[in-house]
Amino acid sequence: MKVKICMGSNCTLLGAMNLLDQIESLREIIDENENEYKEEELEIESIKCLGYCKEVDSDIAPVVIVEEDVIFNATGQIVMERIMDKMRKR
Repeated sequence: MKVKICMGSNCTLLGAMNLLDQIESLREIIDENENEYKEEELEIESIKCLGYCKEVDSDIAPVVIVEEDVIFNATGQIVMERIMDKMRKR
């Protein structure tokens, strides 16, 4: 599963670095509970700027993409839930 985190100036000021740290910590949790999650690698990529702020007039930072799902105003809780739901064995 691929997760992209916008590291543009606005997203960084509004917590993108914290989100990156939380997602990297989630990797360890998934590895420790391998029976509950798919054997899919969690790829984390920080992007210089995803460009969504330039397209929209409202405040949307920080922006995270989990596979194809774009999350505006991303919080640790929302991003973690989305990743865990997608990686959990059904």
